[in-house]
Amino acid sequence: MRIFLPVVAALALQFGNTVGNQANAAGLDLALSNETANIEGFTPLNNFIEQGALLSLGLFYNDLDDAVGYAKLVAVGTQTNTRLPYRLSVGAKAYAGQVKAADADVGAIAIGGSIEIQYAEGYNPIDLTIEGFFTPGITTFGDTESIIEIGARLSVEIVPQAKAFIGYRNFEFEDSTNFTWELDDNIHFGIRLQF
Repeated sequence: MRIFLPVVAALALQFGNTVGNQANAAGLDLALSNETANIEGFTPLNNFIEQGALLSLGLFYNDLDDAVGYAKLVAVGTQTNTRLPYRLSVGAKAYAGQVKAADADVGAIAIGGSIEIQYAEGYNPIDLTIEGFFTPGITTFGDTESIIEIGARLSVEIVPQAKAFIGYRNFEFEDSTNFTWELDDNIHFGIRLQF
């Protein structure tokens, strides 16, 4: 499965160039730990949805050869406060993949969102983002009973088009026998590029 990561990266870049040309803010997000890799291409849909939305395609992979692809569509708010700038988002995330140890197919549509708190003082702005997605049983498919994914990320802007970050993700899959498989419970490092 590791051979597919460069292919997904190339597809994500092409996705960003194809869809994101109109918005000029498409990008690529890469998060790595000793046990996991997550790559995601994203593009805003501001030209199609007046208030702003973000579309992402990505692939999660771990050292147990579990692989889960996903597509995420969230509405992005522009709420700000002069004392504490922040941004909220809410939407849906569709998962499809395989958990090898469980010999199980993953399929689900989750709901969730995030809050991003921005500290823009100084030369290198800092962001703290907390995100979570959950699947109710009615929106699961295949061998999936539920999925919970939560994470947090602390980012620092290196240049206007690139951020470096440290984050944490907990990603759990419950199969049809109600056994919970932990796909990720790690601190990771990464970069977020916009073009």
